[in-house]
Amino acid sequence: MAEASSVDTIKQVIAGEMRELRPRLIEISHTIHANPELQFHEHQAAALLTGELERQGFAVERGVTGLETAFVATYGSGKPRVAFLAEYDALPGLGHACGHNLIAVWALGAGLAIKRAMPDLLGTVQVIGTPAEEGGGGKVIMADAGIFQGLDAAIMMHPQNGTYLEQGSLAIANYMIEFFGKAAHAAAFPHEGISALDALLQVFFSVNAMRQMLKSDARIHGNITHGGDAPNIIPDYAAGRFLIRSREQDYLEELEKRFLNIVEGAALATGARPKTTRLMSYKSLTSNPALTEALRMNEEALGIRYETPSGNVGSSDIGDVSQLVPTIHPYMGICGKGIVIHSPEFAEAAISERGDEAAIAGATLLAWTGADVLLRPELREQVRATFRGRLDRDPQS
Repeated sequence: MAEASSVDTIKQVIAGEMRELRPRLIEISHTIHANPELQFHEHQAAALLTGELERQGFAVERGVTGLETAFVATYGSGKPRVAFLAEYDALPGLGHACGHNLIAVWALGAGLAIKRAMPDLLGTVQVIGTPAEEGGGGKVIMADAGIFQGLDAAIMMHPQNGTYLEQGSLAIANYMIEFFGKAAHAAAFPHEGISALDALLQVFFSVNAMRQMLKSDARIHGNITHGGDAPNIIPDYAAGRFLIRSREQDYLEELEKRFLNIVEGAALATGARPKTTRLMSYKSLTSNPALTEALRMNEEALGIRYETPSGNVGSSDIGDVSQLVPTIHPYMGICGKGIVIHSPEFAEAAISERGDEAAIAGATLLAWTGADVLLRPELREQVRATFRGRLDRDPQS
């Protein structure tokens, strides 16, 4: 068992190393922010991160699991094994309005600082680059390939307008719905047509009617991706995307069945032929209580103030990782409550003075928590025990 004083000493060394790393981390954060890349195309960001890790002594495997912009950077060997997860994809039209430039440098900074503070590390520290969080499900693909198996802890953090120890995430099912009808002149021969658009609209109307009976944490929302070619033609093709969310996996599956019945009902009502495609979907997040407690103690030691989150959450592919290994996904505030993620203002906050301060504070926080896992056997046992217990109470499979 590591003495508390020795762990505290290592944490102070980590803090000192982070001060040395600060200029480079902020430079990398701003460079990723200034060059936004969409899911699975984050070539510059991945090259920047892997190049830095390699220069500082990590062994880097690029293109893991067949994803060109995924990587695993490793220092040390054997157990215990801790990984910091990096995201670096941007949003269409909004750039880094989710602050993934900060997620990238939090993981990078934490990994580098631990390696520099503990050059004779007994165990393994990894920085794992996970592309395409914004709908592409990079972590799901990597989880299915076994990338996260054997980790004692998977650690990452997300920027937000408040600092939270945990907030959870909703399981999500992602559907493409298409209808095929029959084109006809909308004025001269409407009776010869079958409107695919009317079928799709029936789905929206029925979903809207169902919403009042949903549990408070469930969500269903969608958009029309194709609604016809001209107003004087009965649309023979229409398509839409729908997202179904719930904190509970069982309830999500129930909602999916009800949603698919709606699609079949719309087809029967209109005569259009349906086609349903289930796209990349995510499980809900199960945060590890023992890891969260270690994080809380480190936040207090660093003077970082945290608060109780609101009930509004989104979905992330980190949920799939949390079903396999002990995981935490806290949040760090980079702006005021009046600014929300996925907005231009949030993108600005991600490279603001406060955002830059958060880049260093967040990397230090994650590094300290990773050091606790690496150096405290009793914590690792608590993490294992609470991981098994939480999954037994809250199965997601």
